[in-house]
Amino acid sequence: MTLNKILKISSHAGKMILENGGETYRAEDAVVRISELHGAIADCFATLSGIIVSVTKNDVTVSNVIRIKSRTINLEKVHQINDLARDAENYDYNEFMDKLKAIDKIPRYSILLNFIFHCTTAASFALIFGGSTQDFIGTLPIGGAIYLLSYSFSKYELNGIFVNTLGGALSAFMAHYLYIFHLIDNTDKAVIGSLMLLVPGLALTNGIRDIIAGDYMTGMARGAEALLVATSLAVGTGVAISYLMTGGTF
Repeated sequence: MTLNKILKISSHAGKMILENGGETYRAEDAVVRISELHGAIADCFATLSGIIVSVTKNDVTVSNVIRIKSRTINLEKVHQINDLARDAENYDYNEFMDKLKAIDKIPRYSILLNFIFHCTTAASFALIFGGSTQDFIGTLPIGGAIYLLSYSFSKYELNGIFVNTLGGALSAFMAHYLYIFHLIDNTDKAVIGSLMLLVPGLALTNGIRDIIAGDYMTGMARGAEALLVATSLAVGTGVAISYLMTGGTF
C-alpha cells in the first residue's frame, strides 16, 4: 500500500472516532496502529476540533490535517472502528475504505425507539430521586418532549449549549403545568428526572479518561464543555422557574 493511501485510511479512521464521541487518545492509537500494520511510522495529534497525522515510510513523510466540524455520540461506531484498526493488515486500501464507509452508514436507533427510551429514562430517574408512581407517569411526556426538541434542532446543527438551555426551560414549564393539572405530585422530581437526559456525563467521563491518558489539553477542553452544558441547563431551568414564580413576568 502506498504512503498516501496509508495516510488516508488512518487519518479517516481517526476522524470518524472523534466525530462519534471517542477519546482523543483512542483516535491517535488507531492512526498509529493502522500505519504500523502497513509498515509505516505515524505521529498523530488529535484534539476535539481537528486531527493532524504524519506518516513516514522509506524516509518519505506525508502529512494531513483534518478539521472536525461536528461531533455526536455513537459508541457502536467507535467500537467497530477500533476493532477494524486492530485488523488493518488484512485489508487493502479499497477494502478498508469500504469497511469505514459501511461503519459510517450504520443506522442509529429509530426515532420511535429513541422517543420511548427518553420517556422511560426520564421517568425512571424521577422515581430514583424519590418521586411517586404518579411522578413516573407524569414525567414520561417530558422526556419525550425533550427528545423531540433535541431531534428537531439537530437538523440545524445548532450549538448544544443553546439546545440544552431550551431543554431545561421546557422541562420546568411542562413540570409546572403537569403539577397544576394534578398529573404529577412533585415538580422537582419531574424536573430533575428529565434534566438527567441532558446531563453531559459522557463528555465529563471522556475528559477524565483523556487526562488520565496524559492528554491534559483535550481533557480540560472536554471538562469545560461539560461545565458549559451543565451551566446552560441551570440557566434554562432557572429562568423558566423564575418566570413561573413571578406569575409570568420577569
